[in-house]
Amino acid sequence: MIPEIEITCGGGTVFINSVTVGQYRKYVSLMEKNGSDRITDTMFFNKKIIQEIFGNRMSFAELGAAEAADFLTAVKGIHFIMQNVISEKLLTLVDAEPVEREESAFDEYDIENGYEDDSSEDKNPWKICGEVLDRVIKAAIRLLKSSYSQCMEEDIISLLEYLKFELDTVNENQ
Repeated sequence: MIPEIEITCGGGTVFINSVTVGQYRKYVSLMEKNGSDRITDTMFFNKKIIQEIFGNRMSFAELGAAEAADFLTAVKGIHFIMQNVISEKLLTLVDAEPVEREESAFDEYDIENGYEDDSSEDKNPWKICGEVLDRVIKAAIRLLKSSYSQCMEEDIISLLEYLKFELDTVNENQ
């Protein structure tokens, strides 16, 4: 269960108290695209995130006319839930120890000749999160025997808790 997030704009108050897989997927996609440090780009993506999470119930103009404190409180609440609650639960779904990569005498040769990508190049963390989410969606479709669209409508917290339970108990009945 997530705390309720609300925003008042356009003469009414809109709220959410759960996040679906589809909403989280849209959030991850927007965060992956948002690589700019410019304040105008950040505001655009924050408005787009609010629109997507609140089900497109308000226009950009209404969001622009919202009280700054309401807007920032809603955005901050969304980012907290998405990053500190859902992303943490998603990325800790499987208890795995990180794999340490040992250096080799041939590493430089491999990189120079195109046999291996430069390991110093970091991937976008939101791209990785999206890839993990895609695998979770595939597993959920198989386990729940539901369609892709049904999976997109599932509450993501409940789905991740169910998948964690399934993964933890997979060997108990064998």
